[in-house]
Amino acid sequence: MPPKKNKKQDASEIPNTSSLKTRRRVVLDFPASQIQTPITYILAKEYDIASNILRAEIAPEETGKLVMEMDGLPDKLDLAIERMKELGIRVTEIARKVTFDMDSCIHCGACISVCLAGALKLDKDYHLEFIEPKCTVCEMCVTSCPVDVVTINI
Repeated sequence: MPPKKNKKQDASEIPNTSSLKTRRRVVLDFPASQIQTPITYILAKEYDIASNILRAEIAPEETGKLVMEMDGLPDKLDLAIERMKELGIRVTEIARKVTFDMDSCIHCGACISVCLAGALKLDKDYHLEFIEPKCTVCEMCVTSCPVDVVTINI
């Protein structure tokens, strides 16, 4: 019978924080020459990055814009972003965040109708709920709010 392992991990078994997967949100602007580039395939196959497309606007043989989340190891994310830049794709990381002053919110729902990402909804008591992970920071809710309780933090 093999000896039981001690429940305490030694230092060599504790994962290095640089090897933990992280998430980045980016906006990719494609020139016409790169519209057909299978970017999600490249991210998955070559860099082991899971991608989630949040929004896409593509005009064939013109330009394209893609808002996506990328989940992967930090060093692989850096390499993938560098590769996209080398292909001529402009990469902008989203560092902005939407915040709501819920104490001043009147829960009218005006922002819900313009939120294409589905990050806003009314609960069963008709109170606004903000589901931050779904937010693409499109800023449509900011302009639709009649009482100015929505702000963008940079």
